Amino acid sequence: MIEKIINSLRKRLWENNNVIEVCKNEGEVYRTTCTFFDGVSKNQLNVFEEEMHVSLPEDYKQFLQLTNGCNLFIDADKKIAGNLYSLEDVRETAYKSQSLYMTIGSVGEEEIIIDSKKSAHSAYIIVKKRNASVQDAHVLHMNFQKWLDCFIVSQGNCFWHWNELCNKVHSTDKKTTAQ
Repeated sequence: MIEKIINSLRKRLWENNNVIEVCKNEGEVYRTTCTFFDGVSKNQLNVFEEEMHVSLPEDYKQFLQLTNGCNLFIDADKKIAGNLYSLEDVRETAYKSQSLYMTIGSVGEEEIIIDSKKSAHSAYIIVKKRNASVQDAHVLHMNFQKWLDCFIVSQGNCFWHWNELCNKVHSTDKKTTAQ
């Protein structure tokens, strides 16, 4: 499924001269592109897992074998909506933090993290503000494949905040109606 998700995005780019128009929050429309890299080998993944004493989730390993990180939805100002790190960058951040939480990317001021204690299960992706504690993280109750699919379908928007956003709009509408 990871291969289908990545290849569908690559196809959209190829069919549109490497440009995708996306609709962001509040109706803003941007012309964006994406950057992919050569994938890693199974041997590189095995070495990483041995060195880091972790077992990476299968869907995430499939992603790294297709593209060793990527930049998703880069606008004309070179602002990147989603930056999924290379295996080397993941290793570097894991060495610095020395924890069971592996930062695999960033979206704006938030970090996308694999909770390696839960990576054998289907819900191991968490998101937290950069420099915030993991205890303050938002558990997304999904695996990497689902996160990637939702992020691409949402065109680089932080879909995990939509419920909060909708609740704010709904409460504002109630106040306006009451007046």
